[in-house]
Amino acid sequence: NAYTRRADVLNRGYSGYNTRHAIDILPSVFGPEGDSAVGRPLFITVFFGANDAQLPGEREYNQGVPIDEYEDNLRKIVEAISGRFQQDSKPPIILFTPPPVDKMAWELTCLEKSDEPVKSALLDRTNENSKLYGDRVKSVAKELGCSVVDSHTLLFGYAAEETYGKHLDDGLHLNGSGNKLLFEGVIDIIKRDFPHLAPMEDGDGKYGQTGVPVEAALWKELC
Repeated sequence: NAYTRRADVLNRGYSGYNTRHAIDILPSVFGPEGDSAVGRPLFITVFFGANDAQLPGEREYNQGVPIDEYEDNLRKIVEAISGRFQQDSKPPIILFTPPPVDKMAWELTCLEKSDEPVKSALLDRTNENSKLYGDRVKSVAKELGCSVVDSHTLLFGYAAEETYGKHLDDGLHLNGSGNKLLFEGVIDIIKRDFPHLAPMEDGDGKYGQTGVPVEAALWKELC
């Protein structure tokens, strides 16, 4: 909604994917090396880590990626995306840290949905591990000059479970309030680091000095 009549928002979300999977899917999203199938975006966001931060365990499907590999994969993702664009037209890349985890709520969800033995559903993810992976996101961002939306902090991951758990649907995935907080977070980052890419805010959104204006004439101008 924030970019209505300003830009098309292209969502490329792949349920259950980690950074290994993301590297494999990049060519189909952005096109071959040296080309971009999505034109020249205003900016690009990258949000992986909740699955990578799954703890090791004996289960049929493992999404977890060792933290050093996760950091290296993020670096590869950013560099691969950046390589799709000419030097003078590289869009900003904004990285998200993994959100906090309400361990008890997530364990209950796993137990309710899983046919696997109880022990394999437990100890799957922890808030502490999610934060460690988030620290690696910040490290890659600093190294490669990316901005960061700190999901863990925005959702109060440093507080008690009952505080940040209110923003999670099942202990892991965001609910309405969680998504709202992250939306506000990314808009704040854009306004701070890339004000020329933020939605123009001057009432009708067309005549301000900074930001992305609305496209085409305002209805009042056509009457």
